[in-house]
Amino acid sequence: MIIKKGKVNWINLIRPNEKELAALKKEFGIHPIIIEELSQQSARSKVEIYGNYMYIVYHLPVYDSKERVSRRGEVDFLVIKNTVITVTYEPLEPIQMLEEKIEENEHYKERLLSADTTRLFYYLMESCLLFSLRQLRHIDEKVEDIRNNLFQNKEKSLLEKISYVKRDLLSYYLITKSQTSIFNSLNKVGPDFFGGHTKVYFSDLEGDFLKVMQSCENYKETIESFEHTNTQMLTIRMTKVMQRFSVLAFLTFPIMVFLALFTIDTSSRPIVGHTPYDFWILAGIVAGALLIMAIIFKRKDWL
Repeated sequence: MIIKKGKVNWINLIRPNEKELAALKKEFGIHPIIIEELSQQSARSKVEIYGNYMYIVYHLPVYDSKERVSRRGEVDFLVIKNTVITVTYEPLEPIQMLEEKIEENEHYKERLLSADTTRLFYYLMESCLLFSLRQLRHIDEKVEDIRNNLFQNKEKSLLEKISYVKRDLLSYYLITKSQTSIFNSLNKVGPDFFGGHTKVYFSDLEGDFLKVMQSCENYKETIESFEHTNTQMLTIRMTKVMQRFSVLAFLTFPIMVFLALFTIDTSSRPIVGHTPYDFWILAGIVAGALLIMAIIFKRKDWL
């Protein structure tokens, strides 16, 4: 348990144990159902008001470099008079960054802990939103790499890269999209709970959340366009390969028919058996015919 004290207190718990949860219940009168929910991660996001405190479950995307996909991180908030309690189930960068800033910068500590719970809650949520935007950087780098390799005859390798980016982006999008109700609810019930003067905080948070969603949707549209372009390029290449095979088959077919005629054992069969150079004569005819047809096909751009 980490406690930062000022006019407003911030209590941060990482993977809270039974003793810590019991202390919260006793000191702040938290409902047993909420205490039970805080013992493990929640399946859905929500904003609920219980008498004199607000309970928020917020999910944010966290990139897993090993699995190469974004997974869901969770921050639970309990906003009580003069106290904000955050509960996480793993060390999360946006929360740790605020802890370090408060520890290292007295001015920053004064800004966060000297006013009211609204300001502290606002900065905590803002830190989470900024973290979500930073999490898009690895997607931006991969999208840029795909952009640079689009017309470099690397269509097959790009298919795999695009698939990984799409999976990651879809996971990120689903996690972030599900938080829309959080910011809508905070904008509606927040001013009633914290006071009318706090509406600007929640309007700003909703606006910043929309920026995250807009960036995510822009990347989503971009990668879908790249996928479509890459698929077209791959289709064109495959069509050209099939065309060349068809032309080669057409080149050899009349020659095979021509040679097959000389395998028919008839008394009037020309060339074969009538000259010691019959093999070379036939080979020359075949080579000449192939050369003429190849020149014709090349001029017509069939090869």
